[in-house]
Parts: sequence; C-alpha cells; structure tokens
Amino acid sequence: MASRAATTPLAIGTSTTEAGPAGAGPGAPVAPGARRCAGFTLLEILVVVLIIGILTAGMLLSMNFAGKDTQLETETKRLQSLMSYVQDQAELQTRDYGILFGQHGYEFVAYDVRTGTWQSVTGDDALGERTLPNGLDFQLVVDARPIVLDEDIKQPPPPPSGTASDSDSDSDSPSAAHPSPVPHTSSASGANSGSDPGSDSDSDSDSNASAFAPQVMIFSSGDLSSFTITLERPSTGRAVTLRENRNGEIVAKPVTGGGS
Repeated sequence: MASRAATTPLAIGTSTTEAGPAGAGPGAPVAPGARRCAGFTLLEILVVVLIIGILTAGMLLSMNFAGKDTQLETETKRLQSLMSYVQDQAELQTRDYGILFGQHGYEFVAYDVRTGTWQSVTGDDALGERTLPNGLDFQLVVDARPIVLDEDIKQPPPPPSGTASDSDSDSDSPSAAHPSPVPHTSSASGANSGSDPGSDSDSDSDSNASAFAPQVMIFSSGDLSSFTITLERPSTGRAVTLRENRNGEIVAKPVTGGGS
C-alpha cells in the first residue's frame, strides 16, 4: 500500500523536487506560496548580452569596411542640394552667383551689378558660410587646373566707395558700366604696375574688390564653370567628387578609397 502511494502521479504544476513542510514525506502537498517562480539565471542573461554585442560589432565593422561615412555623405548631399538650389535661383533672378571654397568650408556669393563686385548673400541663411566637420577637406580643380585652397574662406571685400551713387541709376544697362564677372584665377595681376603711384594708394580697396572673384561660377543662365570639387577624409582615403554633367545637373561619383 505504501509503495502504491509513492508512485501516484503528481498534479500538474508540481515538481518532484518541491519539498513540503519540514518533516513531511515526499508526497506531501506543497503550499502555493512555497513554490519557486521560474526565471532566467544570471549566466543566461550574460550570454544574451554577449550575443547582442557581437552582432552589433559585426554590423558596425561591415558598414565601416563597405566605405560608409555618414559625415562625408551628409556634407556631400548638402553641397549638392545647395548648388542645385542656387542654379534655380540664378535663373529666376537672372543673377550670377559663385562659390568660395576654403580647405575646410565654403560660402555662396552673388554678383552686384551696381558695384561690379562679389558680395555675401544676405537674406538667405542657407547660402551663408559653412564649415566642414573635423577630418573633412576640399580638393578643387577648375578648368583642369588644381586650385590651392586656403585654410580659411576668403571673405568678400566691402564694395568700392562711391559706386552706389545716384548717377548709377542713369545707366539702363549695368553690364555696359561694369565688366562681366570672371572666375578666380591664381595668376598675379601686374597689369597696373605702371599706373600713377598716388592713385594706387587711393584705390587699393577698390582694386581689391574688383579683383576678387569666387573659384566656381553659377551664371544667370543656370550653367556652371568647369570644375570638380572633391570632399575627402584624408585619414581613411574616402572621397566623393561633385561635377556638372551634360544635362547641367550636379552629380556625385561613388565613394572611393578606404579599401573599396
């Protein structure tokens, strides 16, 4: 009789390891509050965390080896969008624009036909001076010639004195009074070396303003001067190049370098 009671099946939810009250036999009922709650052990949690960490590290490494550079791609898309935007504005306003490039930044400028000079764009914060994140640099080629960029962006000089007088309103054709804008060149200007020394000292600011020009031109027709701008990260060798295609659109070449 005793052996038959010992082999009686246990109720569902109980376990043979569950112990009853002190001094009770193996088959004694167990109080509900005395049962243990099932859960994860510390070892199981550590294993799950380790697996998640390995998967995350693998994803980051795969993105890195594939040439993924978020800052590089973001800055490239921003410059590409701004150049396309200025192309549209130049056609709508029939006004010439330009881009000043430094080694670590850029700024859009507009041509003022009244003064015959390039000036910073006012009233549009999107076209103001922008600085690249640390580690990114520009490389510029204009008309198949590499341009040595300064560390900082050259700011447009103030307009020449006396050019905004009321007499300027008498001319219906501003292009007749002022030459058309020309892109920046690295050649030294020595054509005025034989001018009167006295007049040179009085017109230094005027000549500086007239000689100043951006490296890349965006004409009122929407066309751009011949250029290739490369945004690169020298530490990794990754780079993206922007240029104008045959349809007048700014296109970006695929990311290069970085072991790809």
